[in-house]
Amino acid sequence: MLNQFKDFNNPLWHYHVTGPAMAEVFAQNSTGKDRVAGVCLTQGSGGALGSAYYMKDTFGCKIAACEALECPTLLQNGFGDHRIEGIGDKHVPWIIDVKKLDMVIDIRDSDAMRLFRLFNEDIGKDYLRSRNVPENILAEIDMFGISAIANTLSCIKMAKYYEMTENDCLFTIATDGADLYMSRVHEAQAEDPNYTPTKAAVDFEIGMDQRLDSMIEMNYYDKKRMHNLKYYTWIEQQGMTQKELDSQWYDPNYFQDKWDKVHHWDEKIIEFNEMTGLNTMYD
Repeated sequence: MLNQFKDFNNPLWHYHVTGPAMAEVFAQNSTGKDRVAGVCLTQGSGGALGSAYYMKDTFGCKIAACEALECPTLLQNGFGDHRIEGIGDKHVPWIIDVKKLDMVIDIRDSDAMRLFRLFNEDIGKDYLRSRNVPENILAEIDMFGISAIANTLSCIKMAKYYEMTENDCLFTIATDGADLYMSRVHEAQAEDPNYTPTKAAVDFEIGMDQRLDSMIEMNYYDKKRMHNLKYYTWIEQQGMTQKELDSQWYDPNYFQDKWDKVHHWDEKIIEFNEMTGLNTMYD
């Protein structure tokens, strides 16, 4: 099960596909005054963060790794249970380039759960209409599962922390859809079947009122502390080596060499196509 947390194929794909897609979205929507300010993502398996490394390499933006406050592994070397389903916890994935991170942002799972119910109740959607949320957004709000909501709340916290303006663009990914977690809405309905516009308003205000707590702007030794947490999972339990762990920290080319593998693969594909005649078939 832990293979996904040490396999570089996932972040490599995000580096070369999702990251350029983000850059393309920015180019299509930028007014000319905008700048790419940051990318916020829950760490999960560490794969999607590949897109953040691409954006940082391209635009020099900030990266925030996000997690549940109830399981503050990066923030406080901590552990615990939480309800933000679809993200990793209690360990640092081998494939995360901790040196590239700028912030750790923890989100209360209750905030994500409040908004998840709000987004998936008719009364909740009516309340959002009253707050002038456009219909095209409401039509796609079911694309936001619990961890996608946590990602979005992390963007809010980063924007507040750095006092960003309307010209600062933050990127995240809707990493899961609501259809995966509708049982959580049903559980909330069973616990409190009388969901009212007032309760929807409370969920909105509490969920969106993200404060500048439970987060850290990382210095060198904050990053090294988080990087060293890999030791307990990957060396003591999974057979990785101290030498490679040190290479991740001290070798400036360690991670870039991983991302550059795709260029080698492209060369091999072209070589194969030329050898088999496939190139001439599509001329």
